Amino acid sequence: MSRYREEFQGKGGRFIIRNAEGDDAAKMFAYMEYVDRETVFLAREPGEFAESYTLEEESRLLAQWAAGDEKLFLVAETEDGEIAATCGCFYSSGRRRGRHIGEIAISVRKDFWRMGLGRRLMGIQMDWCREHRIEKLKLTVDTMNTRALGLYLSLGFVVEGTLRREGKLADGSYCDVYAMAKFFE
Repeated sequence: MSRYREEFQGKGGRFIIRNAEGDDAAKMFAYMEYVDRETVFLAREPGEFAESYTLEEESRLLAQWAAGDEKLFLVAETEDGEIAATCGCFYSSGRRRGRHIGEIAISVRKDFWRMGLGRRLMGIQMDWCREHRIEKLKLTVDTMNTRALGLYLSLGFVVEGTLRREGKLADGSYCDVYAMAKFFE
């Protein structure tokens, strides 16, 4: 079981970074509803998260992830207990050929951008990857998401390729995404 907790002084606020737990399900629903409406760069349309899971299913999933060792799912909370950001990383020990590869996904509420949360969460996850002997950490990012792209490049990720028309938005337009990876030596 991977347990994590720290107090983080970001630019403009203090946060608690910790494992998400089963009783965070309601907060997660509120958070996802919020972030899905403020940007087109996430993998869902607004409202899709709540359509995909019940509160009970989300609670069970968060509890399962917190109890396991193949995933580290973190939340960054404000001093008031609001979720400001999430970051999840996982690997599959069941596939021998892919055991060395981890995947990561992150989201930060817009009103907490530029406070260092994204960089800190990514750093924690990269340390976790090293501890779990992950050699390659991969992610996808919308090619137009220059803010996230800049962060990933500054952390040593490289663009491995472009996936054309990988996402189709509600208005019928498409977005391309970069497949990116960081290799741990």
